[in-house]
Amino acid sequence: MKHILPLLIFLFACGSAAAQLRVEHFVRIKGQETTTIRGIGIVSGLPGTGDDPKGYTPAAQAIMRSLARSGMFTSDTKGVNATKNNALVEVIVTIPKNGARNGDILDCTVASIGNAKSLSGGVLSSTMLATSLQQDENTPVLGQAAGRVTIEQTETPTVGRVVNGCRLYADFDNPYIQHGLVTLVIKKEHARPNMALRIAEAINQDTEFQSLSLAPAKAINSNYVIVEVPTTDYGDPMDFIARIMDVEIMNPPSVVPRVMINERTGTIAIDVDVEVKPTLISHRNIIAEISPAPDEEFPRQFIDIDTDTKFRQMSGENVTNMKLRALQASLDEVRATPQDMIDIIKILNEQGAIVGDVVFVD
Repeated sequence: MKHILPLLIFLFACGSAAAQLRVEHFVRIKGQETTTIRGIGIVSGLPGTGDDPKGYTPAAQAIMRSLARSGMFTSDTKGVNATKNNALVEVIVTIPKNGARNGDILDCTVASIGNAKSLSGGVLSSTMLATSLQQDENTPVLGQAAGRVTIEQTETPTVGRVVNGCRLYADFDNPYIQHGLVTLVIKKEHARPNMALRIAEAINQDTEFQSLSLAPAKAINSNYVIVEVPTTDYGDPMDFIARIMDVEIMNPPSVVPRVMINERTGTIAIDVDVEVKPTLISHRNIIAEISPAPDEEFPRQFIDIDTDTKFRQMSGENVTNMKLRALQASLDEVRATPQDMIDIIKILNEQGAIVGDVVFVD
């Protein structure tokens, strides 16, 4: 019997006019970006699933020669040339957007760059990390990684993770103030000219900032608002930024309702205000119709042809499924998989039948 995965749906409401919406709901601070450091290392102790040196690509061979010359990336490179118990890997560590400090411990990802079949059961030898793979004896070492490799997804056994496997050797600070300015980056889903203008207007009219200058905030385009920082706040930029983020925005432009989809996990999040225009859906063994309801009190509902919903409606029962949530409810009735739901939303979006934004995340 075919295994049916549970359909993961989270429903949440958009902010209403009565809700207190602040600048922090619509922007992030430029400088709040992740940083990646990486290196080349060796995963050893594999049960014959490692690299076959005879089948190395020229690129992998060049990397091995570089490893042998430098001697700084791993404590063991000779064994890779003799057995299939080792694998050449790239080691990647992502520094959080809020930065990190010397001595912090982070997870790291390891990915085969040779011809290994699996990294399962292996151990990452000590690997030095920098901002680029092009390293030599003068390259500053920003971290060191080592430890047992865990395979998180069985379908990709050549990619794994070392939990708490990296120790940082440097501080990672984000420069929030540049040229005397803080730059507010408007989140993608809100990036519109009227939103940028409204954010700048709210900051300029707030009593916290009216004394600084005539207009400390300025909308540059749909994506950015810059705010002038007083020299007295250079020593404590986070306090100044916190005050900016706390500014209330009265009557912001209407927020477009969204559907957010993570295809990897099969998770779908639907704003309650997302609507679907009348249409007919045919997907695999699912046939459904979205059409206006006969009752004027409920101007739009979902009528499921494949279940008893239509029969109940035809019998006079007041069955109402509002907006896109109705589609989810009816698909649950026919035990549709998360991928079915995602495929249908994609089709509806391409057709222009979804009133709202569809955003794919990972």
